[in-house]
Amino acid sequence: MLLLANSIKLAVASGCLVWILWVLRRGRFGVLETSWGVFCASMALVLLHEVFGEVLGRYALLLGMAGGATCSVFYLYARALFRPDAQIGWPHLVLVAGIFLPSVIKRGLLFFGEPAWIASNGFAAIDDTLGSFQLLLSSTALLLSFAEAGRGFEMTRGPERHLRLAFLGAFGVCVTVCMVLPIRETLSANAEYLAQSLCAISIFSVASIALVFRLQNPLTKTGERLLVRQSEATSNDVALGQRIETLFREDRIHLDAELKVADIARRLREPEYRVSRAITAGLGQANFNRLANRYRIEDACAALAADPAGDRPILDIALDCGFGSLGPFNRAFKAQTRLTPRQYRNRQAFDTAAAISAE
Repeated sequence: MLLLANSIKLAVASGCLVWILWVLRRGRFGVLETSWGVFCASMALVLLHEVFGEVLGRYALLLGMAGGATCSVFYLYARALFRPDAQIGWPHLVLVAGIFLPSVIKRGLLFFGEPAWIASNGFAAIDDTLGSFQLLLSSTALLLSFAEAGRGFEMTRGPERHLRLAFLGAFGVCVTVCMVLPIRETLSANAEYLAQSLCAISIFSVASIALVFRLQNPLTKTGERLLVRQSEATSNDVALGQRIETLFREDRIHLDAELKVADIARRLREPEYRVSRAITAGLGQANFNRLANRYRIEDACAALAADPAGDRPILDIALDCGFGSLGPFNRAFKAQTRLTPRQYRNRQAFDTAAAISAE
């Protein structure tokens, strides 16, 4: 059982390392990516500390220093995941520091101080005070993380609601098992260790899925069902919407598979919320993704119609039109045309052949 638990923890630590490398290679250090990367780093160090703590001896304290950041940074990640305009301000930094610094101080004293010196200088009282303070702030961060996922839940639908249910379920169960239930009194030490490792892989898996989903479905005011109806659009919304469409038609910004609302806002020098409102109210689009995919699918239809013989692979067409992979392209194409790309090309080939026969 102990071997299984350690294997799970090492697997999660390896997954964290992969995500850290992905964040560094991506090179986009927004609140979502940065908080996720820091959380993965902290979680990996905590898990390595738990697996190799006895082997490393006192040097395990250096790994354990990072453990205090896990709860607080996870709150920042949850905030970025479920808020369209999440920013990190001084209250959030105070919360992170309040949870992280006690761990650093405590383990730093243990690492650099002699046991006799620590005992003679009232370290036990300092340890109790720091521990209580850290526990209070850690519990606050966990509650705030849970609240972020539930924020506006009643107004969500479809995949967004499913994501939040999965997040709330996994997070709630794991926190309950690891922090609330008296599992030490009901489970053996090895069983408790295994339960903790299962919680770690559950949180990591659901949080990873949530990140992938959010990157593919950026949360805007539309994502929170705060959609402004087109009838409520102001003249500014309409004018900004026309500027946005100019970027798509003339600059063809939709060919960038990594395009985000923030990129448009930066180019137009407008706040993100105004760009989101202009897309929904000024242009009458459901959300940013629908708008971008509309132009991408139009390009794809033209490319497929120009290649009735099927000389170009559909994947190449998808990538050239701004999609990152074939799956999202197929889904978006069928949603807009009610045909798969292959069916569309076959129909174009049939229509071409019929026109030639008629001549």
